Amino acid sequence: MGFLDKIKSALGMNKGADAPPPPAPHDHDGHPAAEPDDDDEASAEGSGSGEQFDLAGFDPDDEEAFFEAVLHMESDGQYGGTDESRAEIMQRYGIRDRSHWQTVKDSVYAMLVRKHGSIEQVSQHELNWRSGQMQQHMAGNQAKAAASGELNPVAGISLEQWAAINAAIVGGASTEDLLKGAGIDKARWDQASAEWNARMARDTTFAITTVYGNAFQAASKGKYGDLAREAAAARAANRELEVPPPMSHEQYWEIMYEQSYATKQGKDPVAALKAMGLTIVDWTDLSTYMGYHFERTSQLKHKEYEEIHKRVEAKFAAKYPGVKADVDISF
Repeated sequence: MGFLDKIKSALGMNKGADAPPPPAPHDHDGHPAAEPDDDDEASAEGSGSGEQFDLAGFDPDDEEAFFEAVLHMESDGQYGGTDESRAEIMQRYGIRDRSHWQTVKDSVYAMLVRKHGSIEQVSQHELNWRSGQMQQHMAGNQAKAAASGELNPVAGISLEQWAAINAAIVGGASTEDLLKGAGIDKARWDQASAEWNARMARDTTFAITTVYGNAFQAASKGKYGDLAREAAAARAANRELEVPPPMSHEQYWEIMYEQSYATKQGKDPVAALKAMGLTIVDWTDLSTYMGYHFERTSQLKHKEYEEIHKRVEAKFAAKYPGVKADVDISF
């Protein structure tokens, strides 16, 4: 894993570190779930059939319990469910089978749409909840890493100190001067670097990389350092950003495309950044902030972002005819 990949993993920018995205509510024909009207509810309650509208044991005011059930019922893997957890959920809420679950799921989503006003709002609430669950999971992984000794200093150099010095090096400072100022000789630095890299490489939970990334950005002196620190704090607390974006998503994606097209043409993407007045540190910090901003608004502004991306994609296809870029932007 390269240096920038480590940073991206630490900031949740690698897909492997992401939980499954929240499913869009839909009916049995694949259409968005409709909001039930009073007649539908009365009919369902009166008939007792529960086939058209049935909340089972869910309380629409307890969104987190429902979101947790959806996560377990609809996905597997590190952040998903198991056969055991799905069986427990079905028993707890009175779910008879998968068909009944589909009816109940659509019914609860419909009530949440009524509560929040749109399916986009509901989806954003669910995505935000999942982000919070991931942060709790990561905090647990970090505690386990600390207990196992994987976060202990190496040759007297802590992970945070190693990250801070690396941040200064990437920012253009002299390695020799930095080590001299910190009272670290080259042999000790090399030993610590080798071991910290080895620990991150064998850490499949990304706990060490996350601590490293936070420390790296805490020490950043780039033009977007404060924004990166705000995004890290907001992500840790699972809250909204308190600082507005420094640019539009369109401008941000244009920077991303310039780097991608430079790479496809055999040019140095770092040089492409420099031509736009940015350093690697600037880009990493900016991506931390914009990535989290996108996450907190992606469901609400899905259509808007999709249109922006189409414009940027077309603009660069015309600017660099015959060159196909590989830019992965998911909505």
